Amino acid sequence: MERTQTYRCDGCGSEYRVRGESQPKVVCRDCDHEATLCGTAAAQRAYHIGYTRYREARRQLSDALATAEDGETTLARGGFDGAASDFEASVDQFTTVVREAEAETLAESSERARKKATCLWQAAEWLSGMTYASEQGETAQAGTYRQDAENRLRAAKEYGTVSSPEELLQPEELEAQSEA
Repeated sequence: MERTQTYRCDGCGSEYRVRGESQPKVVCRDCDHEATLCGTAAAQRAYHIGYTRYREARRQLSDALATAEDGETTLARGGFDGAASDFEASVDQFTTVVREAEAETLAESSERARKKATCLWQAAEWLSGMTYASEQGETAQAGTYRQDAENRLRAAKEYGTVSSPEELLQPEELEAQSEA
């Protein structure tokens, strides 16, 4: 089955519907700027990337928490920093999904995922600060950072579970949206 995708010119905003090849280079006939994928296809791609980065960030956060519990604060800080970076990247991708999604369910799920990833990103940043303060012997400051991180972790729970792309992007829904 041949797929149709929409591309938007990065220069003048003209939109083009392209049928066939999955990643063609589309150049605007009006202003010669390259057009980028937009709409449902862009949202689906961004969700896959965002979810992958989110899962990796969760893994790093869990590993860093275990490392911190073992008293390895320097190693833990590296893990917290890595998790924060991946959470930030996932937030960017989920934001793209919210902007590009044509299906309301995809936009709503992505907004919840964005909010949860933002809370976890903030928690990872606070935990990194906690480990640094601990290393510097600033126990009061480390305690404050830890409390701030715990508050963000509690807030993240309010947004539920981030759905996998397989759960969220059902094959029938994908076909119906690409044909529309």
